[in-house]
Amino acid sequence: MEVTEVRRVRNTWHITVGGEILRLPDSLFQERPLREGEELDLEEYDQWLLLRQYQPGLRYAVSLLAQRPYAANELQRRMLRLGYRPVTCEMVLCKLEKNGLMDDGDFARQWAEARTKRGLGPGRITGELRSKGVTQEQAQAAMESLDPEAQMATAKAIAAKFLRSGKAGESRQKADQRALAGLSRRGYPYGMAREALRAAREDEDETGETDND
Repeated sequence: MEVTEVRRVRNTWHITVGGEILRLPDSLFQERPLREGEELDLEEYDQWLLLRQYQPGLRYAVSLLAQRPYAANELQRRMLRLGYRPVTCEMVLCKLEKNGLMDDGDFARQWAEARTKRGLGPGRITGELRSKGVTQEQAQAAMESLDPEAQMATAKAIAAKFLRSGKAGESRQKADQRALAGLSRRGYPYGMAREALRAAREDEDETGETDND
């Protein structure tokens, strides 16, 4: 493949090869400079880079995982943005998985649990997991691992909060619609939202709170 463009952007070199842009730190570029019009064996060059990128890439990935769990796809996107080559990312991810430092299924369960505690529903959480590269099966398994009673209790608390935040003179029907809409935005399916609203209304009626019809 022909190198069609070589340009420096701050301390990074952008090398265009076969329509693909390689981003190299100045140290690697100076070790093996590339010039426009030069023919480059990209596979061989990737192997050359792998020997130099692997250890820094592994340290970078471990530093991210020390802050919070990451899905494999999410971690790879972070590395690619910094200029790590796909083959380097593959080797780093393989090492992390082999050493038990990264597991998409475990990540999905931890993410689902944390986001549920923050008041998000199944639909919203599943969408977030899919956007991070977790498979549909892993996302589903993560949601199924959650305590359904705890999920309903959270949804009920959110519904009650929406009911309490209504304006003076708001009708019961209007308040219910607003609560359902709020639960829907948070990712709760309609049936679950209706059940949470019903439970919140029952508690409200038992405590003697009234609404304007």
